[in-house]
Amino acid sequence: DVDSKRLNDAKILVEDYYQQKSGKSFKGVKIYEDYRKLLDNKDIDAVVISTPDHWHALIAIEAAKKGKHIYLQKPTS
Repeated sequence: DVDSKRLNDAKILVEDYYQQKSGKSFKGVKIYEDYRKLLDNKDIDAVVISTPDHWHALIAIEAAKKGKHIYLQKPTS
């Protein structure tokens, strides 16, 4: 996400969820402001693309080139 407030809010939401599930402090969520850096991460094998419509095709193509599994909202292009 390019909106740093939404990005940090989501990070906190996920970390809080895992902390409640495990009962331990959890601070391990990595955040990305640039989808290309996320796609370069070899530890990530799948992506969910839920961007504004005009970004769907570009990110899906780049993800496919990197060998990622893709869940894509409509429209696909």
